[in-house]
Amino acid sequence: MVNNHCHAQFIIRNENGLHARPGAHFVATLKPFSCAVKVANLSRDEKRVNAKSLMALLSLGIKKGHEIRVEFEGEDAESAMQSLASEIEKGLGE
Repeated sequence: MVNNHCHAQFIIRNENGLHARPGAHFVATLKPFSCAVKVANLSRDEKRVNAKSLMALLSLGIKKGHEIRVEFEGEDAESAMQSLASEIEKGLGE
């Protein structure tokens, strides 16, 4: 069994940070993947939460300019990371 683990760091550029709409897009991007995904707002603290939970994601208080670290663990980790990176680059639906 292959257990892939990877991570990426991103600067959030959305004007109002990760509020409900881009947060829901962030979570929806990850839902199809089976890997575990954790996210931390490095601009505030290092608390890691389940990135597939909108409420957990919103609890991090991610604002414009904040740096986040996203950790992926599982067989489709690399694909999930690439998909999320693409969506963040495109503005998470905004």
